[in-house]
Parts: sequence; C-alpha cells; structure tokens
Amino acid sequence: MDLIIVNQSDLDRRIRAVVAVILLASYFFLDLSTGVSQAALIVAAILIFNAISGNCYIYRMFGYSS
Repeated sequence: MDLIIVNQSDLDRRIRAVVAVILLASYFFLDLSTGVSQAALIVAAILIFNAISGNCYIYRMFGYSS
C-alpha cells in the first residue's frame, strides 16, 4: 500500500495553493481572533501539503481522483 498517491489534477492543486496563500496572508495581515487565526494557519498547512504532494487523503478515503 502506497502512502502518497497522486489523486489531484493540476487545477485542483493550484486552487489549493491559492487558497493556502490567502489563508496565510489573513493570518499575518488581518487582526483576527486567536482561534480563527490558528485555524486558518492549520488549514493553510494542510492545503500546502496537498498542493505539493498531489495527494488528498479525503479523496482517497472516498475513492475519488480528479
């Protein structure tokens, strides 16, 4: 069983990267509450991992590949 299988299209990866950059910018430049800013940072980290690796474990769990 392979741990990392590419199951995202290039468009999917680009969208995740753009959303991650927006979330990172909101973390650094907007004055959000602590919980919201930490959540944005965690989601951005997950999206960056997905964009770089091309693997989404939620897609894999449901058997979907884009």
